[in-house]
Amino acid sequence: MKKFKNLIGALLLVFISCSDNGTQESIQENKKLLLKSIQEISPSSGLSTIFTYDGFKIKEVSTTGINIGPKKITYAYTGDLITQENGYVGDILYFSNEYTYENNKLKTAISKITNGGTIFPPINETKLIYNYLPENIVEINSYTYSFISDWEQSQFLPKVKVYFNEDNIIKRETMDSDGQIISRIDYEYDNNPNIYKNVIGFNKLFSTNDYTNNFNRHFNIKDINNANNVIKFKETINGFITESEHYNYTVNLDGYPDEKRSYWSSNQYLIEKKYTYY
Repeated sequence: MKKFKNLIGALLLVFISCSDNGTQESIQENKKLLLKSIQEISPSSGLSTIFTYDGFKIKEVSTTGINIGPKKITYAYTGDLITQENGYVGDILYFSNEYTYENNKLKTAISKITNGGTIFPPINETKLIYNYLPENIVEINSYTYSFISDWEQSQFLPKVKVYFNEDNIIKRETMDSDGQIISRIDYEYDNNPNIYKNVIGFNKLFSTNDYTNNFNRHFNIKDINNANNVIKFKETINGFITESEHYNYTVNLDGYPDEKRSYWSSNQYLIEKKYTYY
């Protein structure tokens, strides 16, 4: 009888051990979350954005809101690198971004806007060329299409310098054609994972501002390459602070944001976003 009790006890220990291992494995897998939706709680927008994936690769983003019709972005990969984004209004193609890479780093980004959803006129194209400098600085040179010389440096936004600290952008400087700093944006971060952290290829994409392209403004898709979440944003133009915001987050059990509130520098509440995950 004693041997039988010992056998039962051993079996229970094995069962409990297996159950614990299974639970731990499940929790560990769930920590690699993928963003499912962004819901903007705002009287002026009510924007809702939905993300769909193929594994951990982004497949499509769609959105609807009070002031805009249905829009979507589709993504194409080469290996684990995003090489194209196409933006649609309804079923009409309005925008395309093409990316190339060198040594696994973003080298060029060409943005194209259609003429009423029909063709991409060359005059509607812009090109960014990325140069990687020492001390975690990336210089982005902007070009517009010219019928005379194909590409010529943009007069509106010729050059931007982007400063990194580890995997976060901490500063952007916009320069004129003479190399003088026109404006500067500074960022601070928390220690929690960015909502886009586990999307394959997003960590490679960044641009002259928080959005990889203007079409993404309709989707709340910004700061996709950073490892953590922006908590402070300050813009300075010609030595004067022109815009300042700070952000508060609540996080889920895995540390990812499930709610974000944006405030003016005066602590006046501005807008709220809610996040869900797969």
